Amino acid sequence: MLSKQYRLTKRGSFSYVYNKGARSNRGVVSLTFVKSKSGTVRVGFSVPNKVGKANIRNKLKRQMRAIVREVVSKVNSAQIVLSLRAGASDLTFNDLKQKVLELLAKARLI
Repeated sequence: MLSKQYRLTKRGSFSYVYNKGARSNRGVVSLTFVKSKSGTVRVGFSVPNKVGKANIRNKLKRQMRAIVREVVSKVNSAQIVLSLRAGASDLTFNDLKQKVLELLAKARLI
């Protein structure tokens, strides 16, 4: 489980990131982020119903949490929302990890 200090949970926090943030896409994975001055990293995950049934969406969220848990210490301070689109259920864990790391590098968060 991703530690509570790194989680983005409130609806208002997601809205703030979506409205004020910069976006970057990599196929079925999308990254929206706002750099913060507080020195903390907070990450939220969004997987819509179009991706699949609940068990598939939950599996993908668990995989994204595992990926973020590995790299959260390297990430610069920001509020981040990782979103998946339809077709993400076809990705393997390694493919998903590669896309997330590419997005973080492209956004200069790592």
